Amino acid sequence: TWFYRGITLVQLGRSSEAIESYDKAIELKPDNFEAWDSRGSALAGLGRFEQAIASYDKAIELKPDDAKTWNNRGFPLVQLGRFEQALDSCDKAIQLNPDDFEIWINRTSALVQLGRFSEAIESYDKAIQYKYQR
Repeated sequence: TWFYRGITLVQLGRSSEAIESYDKAIELKPDNFEAWDSRGSALAGLGRFEQAIASYDKAIELKPDDAKTWNNRGFPLVQLGRFEQALDSCDKAIQLNPDDFEIWINRTSALVQLGRFSEAIESYDKAIQYKYQR
């Protein structure tokens, strides 16, 4: 399928082509959550942050309870200097999946950029706690 073709192209380092495949998958099935989410990741990997956020937003519209997508959305927001929005995305992801250490790590990036260092240390502590609980 177009979606899996896109996944494979990303693994080959061919993200631009992957986006085209995700677009085809979305054209055939506009409510394809996975295609929207993966498209966002491919766009973010290419530095196309606004487009990545738009893809993540569409994925979230389709599946608002997916912690991974909320977390992924934080990265391009940090890259664009939209730290409060990035923090909001990470906090939403934590509400949905508080045990995921990667979310806590990403949350820390936004906190550091906001100069909220005490909270950043608390987030690192949570990340360490959950990473080594596994």
